[in-house]
Parts: sequence; C-alpha cells; structure tokens
Amino acid sequence: MSRVDLHLHSLASDGVLSPAEVVRAVAARGLSGLSLTDHDTVAGVEEARAEAERLGLAFLVGAELSANEPGRSVHVLAYGFDPANPELTSFFERFRRDRLRRAEEIVDRLNENGVPLAMDAVLREAPGGLPTRAHLGRALVTENLVPDIHSAFRLWLARDRPAFVEKTPSPPPEVFELIHRAGGVAVLAHPGRDYSEADLDGYVAAGLDGIEILHAANGPSIRASLGRVVRKHGLLRSGGSDWHGPGAGGSEPGSQRVPATWMQEIVERVAALS
Repeated sequence: MSRVDLHLHSLASDGVLSPAEVVRAVAARGLSGLSLTDHDTVAGVEEARAEAERLGLAFLVGAELSANEPGRSVHVLAYGFDPANPELTSFFERFRRDRLRRAEEIVDRLNENGVPLAMDAVLREAPGGLPTRAHLGRALVTENLVPDIHSAFRLWLARDRPAFVEKTPSPPPEVFELIHRAGGVAVLAHPGRDYSEADLDGYVAAGLDGIEILHAANGPSIRASLGRVVRKHGLLRSGGSDWHGPGAGGSEPGSQRVPATWMQEIVERVAALS
C-alpha cells in the first residue's frame, strides 16, 4: 500500500533540514507523498513543493498552527489552504512577533535563575527567524548549560518550569475558522492523552475537521479511541512522523505508515469546500 507522511518540519520553523532536504528524505524512504507542516509559517512550502514535483511525489500544502486555551497548548494541522491568504499571512506575522517576545522573556527568566543564555545564541539556532522552545533547548545544549534537550525542558522550559512563558491567547475555534476562511481543513495534531472525548466533541462542534491518529505519541489504545471519535463524527484522518530532522525529534519519516488514501480524502474534502 502506498504511504505518505503528513507531519514534517524543516529549517523554516524548528527542523534542522531545508525543505528540499526533508522532501528528499521522504522520497528516500519510498513514500509517495507528504505535507510540510512547519510551525506558524509557510516559508518552506514553495521550495518543498518544487522538490516534490521534481521527484514525482504528491504534495499537500500544510502548516502547524499554534492555538491555546487556559493551561494547554493546542496544535492544529492545517491542510490544503491558500498559502497567500492575507488573513493567514497576518496570523503568521503576529505569531512571529509573539515567538520573538516569548523567546526574549524565556531568556530573561533563565538569566534571573542564573542560567547565562544570550538571545543571540537562540537566534543562531533559529535561522528561519521563528524561535521556539526547541530552539531555546538546543541553544542551552550548544552553550553547555544543560546536558541534552530533554534536560532543558525538564529543568526549565516545560509548562510549570521556572522559565516557561505562555503564548498570546489564540482560542482553537478561532484558529479552525481562520483555516476554513483560507480554504483549508483543520486537524488536531498529536492528541495523545491530552484530550477527553468530551474535549474532542467540543472541538468538532467548533469546526474541527479531523484528527491525527497515527503519531508516535498515540499508543494503541489512544488510536482506537480516536478512531471511534472519527467514525462518530465522520472526521478526516491524518498521521505523520513529526520529524524535525536527524537527531532533532520525532520518529523517522514513514514510520507511522499513513495510507495515501488518507491524504487523498483530505484533498477531496478541500476540493469540496471550494
């Protein structure tokens, strides 16, 4: 059966490979298609699309948008939207500014706690100009301030740790609607154990179109329960490796064995909306 990977990151956000290199890694594993889903940006889409076309791979425009609600981050995979949509472009620009603000506040908190990390070191880890906590963690490792990125999060960067800073509020229903206005569909990313069935029902009522079932964070029982929610509401299915590049996080491209038919169902749903 033909397989695809619908959750991948590049240097345009917090990955370590260029968009074209990500596509070549997907091709090398024998997959037939992909979606590049960088965080709050489409800066890598055209490069990835061109390389996918050169290699004969199916390509689906994507991004991973940052939503949140009190006490919880909610990541939303957007697929099939118009990457030039002005509202979406404005959203990405607001989040670019907010990521810079957040990174600076995290650096300040680290300094206040005796960790001498400089903002310049963080920006060197984020050539795409969108510093995330992953970039902050890598900077801490590079500067020999923690032994590894897991320690960076455990000690400083995870929620409820001393250097954690919340993002600007971005309610999930507003993000779903933004994606719809841009011509795409909204899929809940790596739900894992974070959401009850009541949570998922509420998101569906607010406009959620699908759920990422196949992800390394979703164990067999979670996948089964998510499958029941999908069937109950007629939702789209998605999946992917959440790969950030060699040694940078996520499982290997293709590891989640996502059927190409799932990608086609997303494409057909998007077409039906236009």
